[in-house]
Parts: sequence; C-alpha cells; structure tokens
Amino acid sequence: MRTADRFFKPAVALLLAILAALQVTTALQENQSWDEHIHLSAGYAYWKAGAYWFDMQHPALAKMIAAAPLLFLNVRLPVESAAWKEMRDGDMGTEFLYHNSLSADRILLAGRLPMMALAILFGLALAWWTRWKFGAAAALAALAFYCLDPDLIAHSRYVATDVPVAALIFLASIAAVESLETGRLLDLFLASLLFALAAVTKYSALLLAPAIALLYVIRWWQRPREFPLRRLAMAAAAFTGVTLAVIAIVYWPETLRCLRGRAESFAEWGDPQTALGRTLGWMGKWLRLPTHTYPFGLQLLAAQNRTGHDAYLMGRHSQLGWWYYFPVAFAVKSTVAALLALLAVTVAGVRWLAARRLWRRLRDAPLIWYGLTVPPLVYFAISMTSTINAGMRYVLPVYPFLYVLAAAVLARGRWRFSRWLLAGLLAVQAAECIGIYPDYLAFFNVLSGGPGNGPKYLADSNIDWGQDVKKLAKWLKARGANRVYFRYFGSYPPGLEYLDCLSVPGTEDRAGRDAVDGFVAVSVTYLVGLYVPQNEYAWLRQMNPVAKVGYSIYVYDLRKRYLAASTVPEIAPR
Repeated sequence: MRTADRFFKPAVALLLAILAALQVTTALQENQSWDEHIHLSAGYAYWKAGAYWFDMQHPALAKMIAAAPLLFLNVRLPVESAAWKEMRDGDMGTEFLYHNSLSADRILLAGRLPMMALAILFGLALAWWTRWKFGAAAALAALAFYCLDPDLIAHSRYVATDVPVAALIFLASIAAVESLETGRLLDLFLASLLFALAAVTKYSALLLAPAIALLYVIRWWQRPREFPLRRLAMAAAAFTGVTLAVIAIVYWPETLRCLRGRAESFAEWGDPQTALGRTLGWMGKWLRLPTHTYPFGLQLLAAQNRTGHDAYLMGRHSQLGWWYYFPVAFAVKSTVAALLALLAVTVAGVRWLAARRLWRRLRDAPLIWYGLTVPPLVYFAISMTSTINAGMRYVLPVYPFLYVLAAAVLARGRWRFSRWLLAGLLAVQAAECIGIYPDYLAFFNVLSGGPGNGPKYLADSNIDWGQDVKKLAKWLKARGANRVYFRYFGSYPPGLEYLDCLSVPGTEDRAGRDAVDGFVAVSVTYLVGLYVPQNEYAWLRQMNPVAKVGYSIYVYDLRKRYLAASTVPEIAPR
C-alpha cells in the first residue's frame, strides 16, 4: 500500500481539523460582517413565521441552515417591531441580533457554526471523490489546497451563501458527469437534487444550467448511439421537476399560500424592464402564475443587474462594473499557489491539445475532464457579464475545480518534476495561509503587494465587510484610548465595544478637520470613495496611517498634544 493510501484517513482528519481551528479562532476575533444579521434573522423568520418576504435577493436554504440551531435556543423574533411590520430587512436584523434574549455574540456564533460545518463536510466529500477518481495522493493534495485557501476560509466562517453554493455547484457538476457515464436513474436524480439545492442556496447557481447542458452535448457527441434525444428530454425533465419540487419544499409556507390561491398573479408584479420580468409577467397572465417569493427574488436580482451596483476597481468607480473585474480580482486575490496551479493545468492542457489527431482525442477524452473544466469556465465567463461587481466571492465556485484539476494532473507524475512541483505549491499555499492569519478576508497575494496594497485594486467584501470593530477596540485599548473619530462601513454597533465615536469630517470641512484631536479611523471602503463621495476622505488618503487594523480599518494619529510634543521648536535668532 502506498504512503498516501496508508495515511489517508488520518491526513484527511488532520487537514479538516486545521480548517476547523482556523475558522473558529478567527471567527471569534471578528464581529458581525455587513449583512450577516439580515441573513440570520431572515432564516429564523422563515422557520418561525414563514415570512419569506425578508431578504428576497437571496434564496432561503443557506439562511435556514444557519438559523436552525436558534430553534433550540430561547431567541425572540421581533414581530412586534416597526422594522418587521414595515419589512425593513436591515433594521429587523439589528433588532433581532442586538435586542434579544441572548447576547449577539452567542446568536451569531450559533449561526456561523453550521456554515463552518458545511465547509468541513464539503472538504470530506471533495477528498473522498478525488481519491475515488484520481487516487489518494491527488485527494490529499486537493484537500490541502482547499483547507489552506485564505479566501475559502474567510467566507466559510460567515452566515452567507458563497461557500455553500461553491460546494453544491462542484458536487452537482461531478454528479451530472456520473449520471452521463452510467445512465442510471438514481445518478440522474442525485445530480438533479444537488443542482436544485444549489439553486435554492444562491441564484448564481442557475449559471450552472448551461454548463450542464454543454456536458450533455459533449456526451452526445462522444456517444451518439448511447445518448438518444429521449435521454436528453428525460434529463431536462428531471432537472426541471426536481428543482421545482425542492423550491416548493424549501418555501413550503409560501408554496401553500400560492396553492390556496392567496397570492397575486405575476401579471401584476412582473418587471417590464427586464427580460425575466417580462417573461414572468407573461406567464402570470396566460398561465396564472402566482407571485411566489423564489421567482420574485430572482426578478429583483435581474433588476439590480440591469441598474448596476456601485463598484471600485484599481482607483476607478463605476455603477455598471467592468467585464474584466473578476479576472483582476482572481489575479490579485488568488494565492500564488493557485495561480501557479492554474498555469500548470493550462500548460498540461496545451501540451495535450498540441498532439496529433486532436479531434479524435477530444472525442475520446474521459468525460470527467470535461466535468472539471466546462462548469468553472462557463460560470466564470458568464459572471464577467454581470454588472454587480461587489467582490471576488462571486467566483469562489471555480476554486474547487481548479484544485482538483491541479492535484489530479500533478499527482499522476506525467512530468519529471510534477510531484515535486505539487509539493512546492502546497508549501506555498500553507505559507500564504499562515502569513495572513487571522485577517483572511483581506488576503491579497504577494504579486499584488499583499493585503496592505489591496485598496489599490479592490474594496468592499474583498477587504472590508465591517468585520474588524472588535480588533479596532482592542488596538485602541492597548494605547489607552476609547475615543475615536470613526467612519465605519458595517452594521455592528461600535458602542458594544465601549467606543466613544465622533464623526470624521470630510475634505470640504476645513474647520472640522482643524478641530480633530485624536485617533481617526476610517473603513477602507469609504476611504477609497466607495458608497460615499469619491473625495470625501481625500485629505486622509494623503497621509500615512499608523495602523491598518485587520487591513480593513485605517487609523491615523491626529492627536494635537502628541503632534505638538513631537515637533522640534524653532530657535530664535540672536
């Protein structure tokens, strides 16, 4: 038995334990990120009141999983509050998290733990499947890449949809390949179920549909006699039917309301300014389609994609984004090991394509290689057309595919030094993971200048999601201060950390700037001019910060007493 096979189980357990330790220890140091309170309170409202009209821009499943532990705790749903009655998501989330029977930290940790558990379970599934297909060495390498990826660690700790949907997209893709290879109905059902679960986790999972359709076309091209059109029709019916069934079950109170005829027709609510809205309006008119929350939320997302989203990239601002936003984000936010792994996979692919009888080789290639390349390429390409450029977290689903591909290609040892290269990449991945601890959200690779250079490229959830107020309070306490001029991009109340916060004057407020006496702290998202006037804090950008707390909050020392004491007095002439 080879070494990798002999130590496979303990090695998997060790890697997953490292992932769990990194998740928990860093999550405890961070406060609530930007919209965790919205997701968590909405998930709890779905369970307790069937109130799916909260936070409709995101499907329900991940939020319900996060909120499930709260069902066993004495947590109150603020149905009597004005925020609930007026359906104000943010205010309701604040009321739920910070004015409840349990502390906000305890409620938040209870919601974060299921997200961490899902990431760990996916790591286990990733290792098991990769071993089955490519061997134990490739499986351990892929799992090590996954467990030590700073971006995946960062987003796996939050009550959010990004890592769960990345896991489900990968699992649905490989299940679709298995279904195509075996032709078994059970495999088709499993692939359909995983796709449906991804679709009720994040709307972007629907981008997987054209990728799976392309896999079916490839399989038909490879084996036309084994793949008649009726099999394609059966697959389309299975994916559609299972997805509709899962939506109906996850949204059961909403589904029941529609079945009872208590929902208005989409003919009245379809948005005529988007193709999706017009389609839903037409279906509502002719098919009497009721206004179910799931398609209504999808319509809201389509409307947002039409109007755009405030975005920042390399010092520029835009409402409609850039087609190259995600390529740049991938280049600066991926680890050097991931970029080198992509290069190695690309070189291996080019060498394979350069061989003779290319067309025949493409037709005879194992379908699994298409399953590992087509979905991430299609997903990434379609993502580049989006006007919502709010963070590289939107393309996290490509990383599991990349890591399995790199591990499979290099562990097989077709090149002379491939295994040594794989070992080197894993060492680099580990070094980058250790180097950014505990500030994983703000990771930028060394090629871009590291996290301290991050704002030159990106802002928002790439660095700053409002997660570092606790770290700022600790930094100020170490210097005997709790009074700070603070402009914060986030939803966490700084008063919970006993901070005495004053407003930060803008560039045009000369008198206010002259009157500042103390530490000034500004979230980097606002500092670069995102979601505020672009020159609001230009006067601070001209200074050097004395600290970059968590790399997301820049601190400037403008204490007059300190400045006066450090000034060399002028010598009067004799």
